[in-house]
Amino acid sequence: MRSHVRRTPSHLVQPFENMPSLVERLRRELSEARLDCGCQETANKMLDRVDAEDELVRRGAGLADARRMRDAIVIVLALLGELDELMPDEPDGSAFMEIADLFDDVSGFAAAGAQAARKAAGGGR
Repeated sequence: MRSHVRRTPSHLVQPFENMPSLVERLRRELSEARLDCGCQETANKMLDRVDAEDELVRRGAGLADARRMRDAIVIVLALLGELDELMPDEPDGSAFMEIADLFDDVSGFAAAGAQAARKAAGGGR
């Protein structure tokens, strides 16, 4: 059965992080509207306040995400404690693969945590 959904090629889709914020889009539209009244300055001040509030929300979300990644790493590190119980002649080779997977998990959580910390610092969207 064929789907009737038309998909946009991925090379034409802009990542969410790179999209202008709602405030930036409103600012651009207001600028292009060339308002005659004295409301342009008032609108810009309001947009500045909204933008500042949005930035705090984004930074708070980044901080919360970074903390979640730290907590995930702590849990994985506790599980990695089993490494001390393994011997080179361990008959169950899957135990080593599980340990390798745990190291991969730490790597993934660390990368996500770093990205979240950058978001908390105000970098990126």
